[in-house]
Amino acid sequence: MQLARTDGRHTRTLLALVIGMGVLIVVGTVIVVATVISRMSSATRPVSASPSGFDNAYLTLPAGCEVVEATPTADRLVLRLGTGERCNLIIIVDLATGRTLGRLNLVPGH
Repeated sequence: MQLARTDGRHTRTLLALVIGMGVLIVVGTVIVVATVISRMSSATRPVSASPSGFDNAYLTLPAGCEVVEATPTADRLVLRLGTGERCNLIIIVDLATGRTLGRLNLVPGH
């Protein structure tokens, strides 16, 4: 069996490719480790009591009405009121400011 003769140019190219891939592996590993360390250190930080930007918000409800259901979404809180005919109401609140965005009056259909 006869071994093929290698050209020096091909050997240098192959060596450069192997070294380049090794460097990429090392850089990728460093990035992954740094990301894991960064995320672990940020997870241990205490969370603020009011991350959305307001401490207290006051929402006036009509007399005799109660909140029957509260449904949070990504940036809003939807409150459904009940108890009494005047209380057929849905209030939409902005979670970032605590401000009322709108009210939906629920009326019976004809």
